[in-house]
Amino acid sequence: MHRKALTALSLACALLAAPALAASPAAAAARPSLRGCYDGKCKFTFTKPVKFRVAKKYGLSGWVHVAKEYNEMAGADVIVVWSGGSTAYLGEGTSGGIGELDFRALSITGRGATIRFTG
Repeated sequence: MHRKALTALSLACALLAAPALAASPAAAAARPSLRGCYDGKCKFTFTKPVKFRVAKKYGLSGWVHVAKEYNEMAGADVIVVWSGGSTAYLGEGTSGGIGELDFRALSITGRGATIRFTG
């Protein structure tokens, strides 16, 4: 009887932990939600190029594009942010802006990068 109770308890714990464990890799691989960036204030990590729109008060028409690429002059990966004819290149820990939109590169890794838009 005691053995069955332990088996049932182990199974119940495994079933409770399984959704959390299964959700972690999928959440990490999912594209970041960028709807919150419309107001110009957001933070996200990306592994592939992304684009989003911002409010007109930032003076940018069309999409804001964000990507990580290797810059030969810098000899390192950089974050590139562009919209229309304006482009900014950011190394890790540096800040920049296009139009009235400001941002900071928080981290750049071999896998992806994290950026914060501060409006």
